[in-house]
Amino acid sequence: MGKLEYKYDRENKESIEEYARRLLNKSLNDINEDIKKNKFNNEKSKGRLGQTIEEEYFGYKVNSRQEADFSEVGVELKVCPLKSITKKENSNSIREQLGYSAKERIVLSIIDYFKLNEETWQNNSIMKKCKELLLMFYMNEKYAEKEDLIFKIISLWSPSEKDLKIIERDWNIIADKVRNGRAHEISEGDTMYLGACTKGSTAEKSKRRQPNSEIMAQQRAFSYKRQYVDFIIDELLEREQHREVKLLNSLSDGKLLFDEKIYKLFDQLLNKSISEIINIYSINRERKAKNFIRLIVDDVCKSTFGDKLENFEEFKKANIEVKTIVLKPNGTPKESMSFEQINYCQIVEEEWEESTIRNKFENKKYLWIIFKSKINFEKQSELSLDNIYLYKVMFWNMPISDLDGSMYRVWLDTINKIKQGEYEKFIKISDGEIAHIRPKARNSSDLIITPQGMKARKKCFWLNAKYLKDQIDRY
Repeated sequence: MGKLEYKYDRENKESIEEYARRLLNKSLNDINEDIKKNKFNNEKSKGRLGQTIEEEYFGYKVNSRQEADFSEVGVELKVCPLKSITKKENSNSIREQLGYSAKERIVLSIIDYFKLNEETWQNNSIMKKCKELLLMFYMNEKYAEKEDLIFKIISLWSPSEKDLKIIERDWNIIADKVRNGRAHEISEGDTMYLGACTKGSTAEKSKRRQPNSEIMAQQRAFSYKRQYVDFIIDELLEREQHREVKLLNSLSDGKLLFDEKIYKLFDQLLNKSISEIINIYSINRERKAKNFIRLIVDDVCKSTFGDKLENFEEFKKANIEVKTIVLKPNGTPKESMSFEQINYCQIVEEEWEESTIRNKFENKKYLWIIFKSKINFEKQSELSLDNIYLYKVMFWNMPISDLDGSMYRVWLDTINKIKQGEYEKFIKISDGEIAHIRPKARNSSDLIITPQGMKARKKCFWLNAKYLKDQIDRY
């Protein structure tokens, strides 16, 4: 083959997909072995596999146009990397069985704040351009030439109707912030499936003007979140293997979205004691476990929805974590909220924008199931279940101003102390930030290696109880 022939019909999306699927389980060089020295080495597309696919394989020039790549049929091309993960042979997920995961989110389009300010969901430009995607997933190999990278999944894809309802609501959340002059406060944690990820560095040159405010806002792009992309991958793998799609019970069936169903469930239980809730649902559980209240919440959800919340596809797609909180009568949590322990050697190698703790709060949403005690207490186990009642239920994500403000200061202070070997001088609650650092170890001999080669006590980030109260009161 001396010349690559673009044998597909731009006005037929099945033809486009069939042409793309010539690359399934192959690399660019595999289909052009005899001309690989001359093909796919266009200087203009060097370094980017996606651009090479567009210009060298499909034969059209890359540009920043508002219409879809294959505008005749409304299909947008996205070339996406996979990464290898440990295979889970007993998993229900084909993706996990094969050891695949999305390496990153799928970026759809840069957000034009001024244009978005004038749009409605019915006439929005992002879905006109990206409603249907031609997804080409390849296995990322760090040191391989782009022409040798193997494509593992190639398929047309559109969001399901129930997913589209959630994406619509996500779009409206982002658009509302722009209309209210709050584009600078947008956070990926605001939404479920459709995110607004940052594009470019945090330097001033990447800031953009926004309507309805003089404050410059970080440049952002609409994207499907990485967790949601994993579910897209699973969907396509199941389709590829001609298997019936086997999903857990859906919370989004019917007219209500899944978060509305959750509010509806818990709203009818507000102000009821744990004893009353146990009686309502005929729960038979001894009060032995430290996380007894959380187990009661799981029992309620199993009785109502058929499973605990974390097992539902919507929670996995939106990367939502459930937390139960018990407040004292004055509305303050009895204790601060802990997160995973700090890997001292890893954290000092991170940049803030890609750091573990920033990702934890920027890309994750939390469902807080909040109980309140009628009397003060030292230990939760001392309280009668009649004295603990359901107070509030809320979805929460950290405001971007707190994340890039106080949380950044805590993170920066932490890595500076680690670099200096000062493991007993981390930020405390009394320092007045939104978080602090303290042990979460089993005992004083529960240690972890440090960059200095010595071992230090395990510690983790804790959100301060006062900050939690402020966030709960704001809701």
